[in-house]
Amino acid sequence: MLRVTACIFVAFISSFVKGQEDYSLEFPKQGVTDYVNIWGMRSLTQFTICLWMKTATGNSAPFSYAPTKSLNNELLIFDPDDVHLYIGNDHRSVGITADDNKWHQICVTWENSKGEWKSYKDGVFVKSGVDFKKGYTINAEGSLMLGQEQDDVGGGFDSTQSFVGRLANVNVWSYVLPGSTINELSKCCLTGEGNVYKWYDFLYGIKGNVRLRIPAGCPCTF
Repeated sequence: MLRVTACIFVAFISSFVKGQEDYSLEFPKQGVTDYVNIWGMRSLTQFTICLWMKTATGNSAPFSYAPTKSLNNELLIFDPDDVHLYIGNDHRSVGITADDNKWHQICVTWENSKGEWKSYKDGVFVKSGVDFKKGYTINAEGSLMLGQEQDDVGGGFDSTQSFVGRLANVNVWSYVLPGSTINELSKCCLTGEGNVYKWYDFLYGIKGNVRLRIPAGCPCTF
């Protein structure tokens, strides 16, 4: 009976939210039971990840992708106090701090021909580099988590690395968005739709006590 009720609730919420992006997800406390989990990432030779976050804590993982146990940091955005981008278990500091309990748009891009990456905060270019996992391909079909850092595929959580705060409009593209587009998206947290994952997709993976907030409560100046 409980399983049926939960399915009806998800269907109701999905029908209510479908066609709009005006919701956020709140992760209320540290622990290992609250997260969002979806599967089926395609292989990627380049990407753009954009998300909106509001948090007052560092040392946590708003975004974590793991296709195998040995590649538990295949694609990871970690530590709002000093944001690091991980690819294939290697990492770079992207020059962003975002743990001031205010809403921020964070975007990172990467392509494998030169290993070039770029970071943006609130639509403004921050930092870039080259020779980061040059020639590498992001492996497909793994576990994508919001709110937890995976030490195993779909698990191996550490409560001290759990995200506390709110996330909105998480999107993944299979190509590098130009800076002008990222700047335009920064004007409203309800805009943009990834071609790999779009914000609506994450509704189906809510686990534990992650709270759905409607409206999102994040900035939109349109």
